[in-house]
Amino acid sequence: MRFLYLIPLLLITSCSFNNSSLNKNNNLILSSDKADKKSLVEKDVRFEGPDKAMYLFEIKKHGGPFLTEPSRYQPYPPDNNERVLGEMKKRNQVRYSLVSISSENSSFSNYAQENATFINRGPYNVPGRVMSLVVDKSDPSGNTWFVGAVGGGIWKSTDRGATYTHITPDLDNAYITDIKQSSYNHNTMYAGAGAAWNFSSAGFSGGSLYKTTDGGLNWNNVSLKDSLGNVDPSFRSISRIDIDKENDAIINVATWPGSRWFGDGSRGSIYRSEDGGNSWRNVYTSNPDERVTQLLSSPSDNKIKYASVSQLGVLKSIDGGKTWFNPGNLGLLGGISYDNEDGLYEVSYETNFERLEISVSRNNSNILYMATTQNYQQGALGNRFSKLYVSYDGAKSWNYLRNEDGSVDDWLNSLGWFANSLMIHPFNDSIVYHGSQMAQRSKLLPDDGVGANASTTTVITQNTGDHFKINNVWGGSRISPGNNSTEWQENSFNPKFEDVEIRFGPGKTQKAYRFTVPEGQGSGVLLEYYTYQDFVDVPFEVWKTSSNPPEQITLSFRDNKNNGRFDLTTDVNESREYLFIQNTPYDETMSQSQIKKQYGNAYKTIHLLWPYLPDGKFWVPSSIVDSKVKIENIDATYKTLKKELIDITDSYDANILNQNVHVDHHLYDHIINEVDSTFSFIIGSDGGVNISKPSKNPGIVDDDFYIAGIISDNWREPHGGFNTSLIWGADKVKGKDQYLMGAQDHGTFLSNKNFVGSDTSVYEYIWSGDGFEVLAHFQDPNKMMGGSQGYRTVRSTDGGEEWLFVSNIPDYNNGPFHSRYDSPNQDPDVVYALSNSGISKSPDWGDSWSEANSSTTNWQQLNIKDVKVSLANPRFVWAGGYMGNYSDIVLSTDWGETFNPVNDFANMGYISAIHTHPTEDSTAYVLFSFYGFTKIIETKDLGQSWNDITGFGDVGSGLSVSSKGFPNVAVHSLLVMPHNTDIIWAGTDIGIVESTDSGSSWHLVESNLPYVGIIDMKVKDQGQIVISTYGRGVWTATIEDLKTYEPKPTTLPPFILSAYQLESEDTYRISTSIRIKSDYDSLLVKANEILRNSFYSVTKSDSTQFEFEVDDKGDYSIQVFGYKYGVPYASNEVEISLNPTLEPRTEYSTTF
Repeated sequence: MRFLYLIPLLLITSCSFNNSSLNKNNNLILSSDKADKKSLVEKDVRFEGPDKAMYLFEIKKHGGPFLTEPSRYQPYPPDNNERVLGEMKKRNQVRYSLVSISSENSSFSNYAQENATFINRGPYNVPGRVMSLVVDKSDPSGNTWFVGAVGGGIWKSTDRGATYTHITPDLDNAYITDIKQSSYNHNTMYAGAGAAWNFSSAGFSGGSLYKTTDGGLNWNNVSLKDSLGNVDPSFRSISRIDIDKENDAIINVATWPGSRWFGDGSRGSIYRSEDGGNSWRNVYTSNPDERVTQLLSSPSDNKIKYASVSQLGVLKSIDGGKTWFNPGNLGLLGGISYDNEDGLYEVSYETNFERLEISVSRNNSNILYMATTQNYQQGALGNRFSKLYVSYDGAKSWNYLRNEDGSVDDWLNSLGWFANSLMIHPFNDSIVYHGSQMAQRSKLLPDDGVGANASTTTVITQNTGDHFKINNVWGGSRISPGNNSTEWQENSFNPKFEDVEIRFGPGKTQKAYRFTVPEGQGSGVLLEYYTYQDFVDVPFEVWKTSSNPPEQITLSFRDNKNNGRFDLTTDVNESREYLFIQNTPYDETMSQSQIKKQYGNAYKTIHLLWPYLPDGKFWVPSSIVDSKVKIENIDATYKTLKKELIDITDSYDANILNQNVHVDHHLYDHIINEVDSTFSFIIGSDGGVNISKPSKNPGIVDDDFYIAGIISDNWREPHGGFNTSLIWGADKVKGKDQYLMGAQDHGTFLSNKNFVGSDTSVYEYIWSGDGFEVLAHFQDPNKMMGGSQGYRTVRSTDGGEEWLFVSNIPDYNNGPFHSRYDSPNQDPDVVYALSNSGISKSPDWGDSWSEANSSTTNWQQLNIKDVKVSLANPRFVWAGGYMGNYSDIVLSTDWGETFNPVNDFANMGYISAIHTHPTEDSTAYVLFSFYGFTKIIETKDLGQSWNDITGFGDVGSGLSVSSKGFPNVAVHSLLVMPHNTDIIWAGTDIGIVESTDSGSSWHLVESNLPYVGIIDMKVKDQGQIVISTYGRGVWTATIEDLKTYEPKPTTLPPFILSAYQLESEDTYRISTSIRIKSDYDSLLVKANEILRNSFYSVTKSDSTQFEFEVDDKGDYSIQVFGYKYGVPYASNEVEISLNPTLEPRTEYSTTF
């Protein structure tokens, strides 16, 4: 007998497989395998958590290679999707009319409308993000709600969220961030869209302000318009809305005009309309890169409003939003000296504060809370923090709240920039609810705290917004321009700095000394060059209010136009009618000789104020209303106080209450019962809406929150038809109306195989994280695959009963953020994925993996990549994320073994996706989403040349309009009909666009399918196309012509499963187990490139044993070749080591 020693080594990279499993009945997720929290980083700028998903959309429109740099392409206009959708609908109407009028006009065909049946397949229990909700004031029961979805439009419930009805079919693609209702005309509501509610996120296309006057039946865009009638870029993103409680024609909105890259210097604004949105004016503009993230009225005083500004603090208005000022923010920010170098107005602070959320007491307009976290994205020093403050003096000073046990708050540390919600208890100002990923309640304790003193100088405006805007205010030595501080010091006679007011209104006037400067001078004129002329009347008075009683004081001004009067203009540079406020008693005789001479404008001058007119206004002194400007010195004491902290929800932690509330909270609101002082607590999150039972202190006991009218132990219960899932990938199980899907913010889910998938289907939870692309085996209904960010991949081989971690996939939990997979329909056990260095391949449904180099530049730096196998021939595999100078699209012509770059169409930038043709193996498509440029290119020769099938102009010529009717919107997916390849569907931001003539013309598909982002489309069995929508869940299109669909037949290479040495006393024989994937005319077996055996007329089988001999012991590389019509199809290679054969022995001895 001979002893055999055999060590088979597969060339396939195969790490040890982790057989940890997930059983769908208990859904146990190992705590050690949580979703990766690492940031997506571009040039030291961090994109975190959900912001990474936003990044995927934005970089496609930006072009690249870096979102943190200016784009070569201009941003989409804020209302682009809305306008283009309307244009496409009108174009359809014209075409239908022409067809009906003339039978000769029959070339237009709407195949989808005539042949496709669109069906919503759910999920019924996995809703999308909610950032806005209004409890209808016309329903005293509090049962009627209007709810805004992110990408899913506006919905209505009449039973406290038990069921929902969609009410905005034309606003499905809008990112609804806020809804507000008139206090007395309840049919009037406003809805804002965009994504600048927080500091970190780049602006998301689709922003505008909408208004309804019929209770939500119809909505009109009432945004600020530009000269062409389009929405002004200032309204690109609407963070918050405030409607005046006494006059619903008065609206204040917080806006941000930023485009698609971080740090572009855009300024947040507050705009005001006093005619229901017909006209607008800017009443506040921030410093660069600051955003107005919140805007709200005091419930007890309609004139008092607050706004939170990232990096700055809290603004306040005491005139209903006409003018805004910094009330102090002592304890949050440092004080400002009266002689601050940069002036006193709109001061730029260097802070670490990122997003700030505030809540105002129902009972006292001076009591408000603030929750803030650190600006981590820009690489600020220090660790994340979560800080809670309370102010008792209207935001002049802030008291820091610490936990009584000494623990440090951390609820904002992870996602405070994204999810930050705050609500004061409606009946107890000492209790505040706050949350981000989870909800907590803090209660102030009776404690004197530790105090600190500070002072600051503030400029407060009241009711001046129509006639008097301030560019800046300087005090003390800063009154002299530049560094000439001695000029003021030597000529001011040491005035005392006091509080002053400039008072406007009927009958208010005083005389002022008039000075002029040399003609043509602008800024920087030294005081010595001011010349006294005379004195004139001005339509306001100046008072020193720190005196008791107040005392009227003296004023001089610069007559910039030298026209003998005080006269403001809207041009801030021309309107240099500087006011010199002088702390000396007002003399009606104007006989103060100290002023009527050189440097007289410096005498006793404590402040210089630079005013100008608001846009669109004229200087009419007789029409100025009662109003004032205050310059005050504030001294305040702020404290560190103690609080009691209680956890309310945390679906990550089974030991905490109320597991049925989803994480990432964006909205806290309440429904109040004034009779018994109880209220219900409403939470809007990434998983829909929850409402608590009514009580005096809701949320502090378990099972306190409802989902769609029921109490449960998890958030994955039915949500009453609020089907607003943000789907990144979906697939259909073979032979069943069962669907697998990956949802943003939720994970991977599977519908019940025993029921037909529908809009009421409850999906089973499979895997955590952000659900991305999924795969259902084209032939075997038992095989499924899904994953979340970073290629945290799972698979099932038993119909979803048990799921296994695919931990040996290259870069598991550390790969590209967007997990994408593809599998050839003809050879569905093969799976392709993407890694940091190339393209990954599994021949056996994820059991083992190999990796091919991408063979292009900057692959690892690409934050978007796609991989697609040719639908016509799996020999060809496409991959890439960028077409242009920075990186390339690559192609494999050998079943994914090697990849090489193809030619560029142009220096385009980041792609949206890659797609292939169902019958032509040399045809492929690359999709783009740049404004006014090529959207889809087609190659017929494997990437040697490309053609634009969407009809845009030459890329080098700039912006253009499609000559083929293709909409100028972002494009995400494409599908060529296998039964008639003239029919092409393109998935866009406004739904499906169809061509029935191979791309020569395009039209909108109008059906019951929502006009939302169509992320992906797949042809499956039973005549179904599975459609992934961003905001309305999973849909299918059933087409009779597709019910006989079979993938194009193709010859596939054989696959060596295993090889081992056969026992033999005199020869070296090897047995190989080979999966025969196609019928071959012959099969040649080679070892070390030498032909060892040949087999003929080999037929398809799952596993067949083939034996052959080699000459001697040693290492061998085995490969087989199937031949069909003379064309070789090479298998994988397998390494084997053969050991020497030994003569049998009858005895054995040894010595020790």
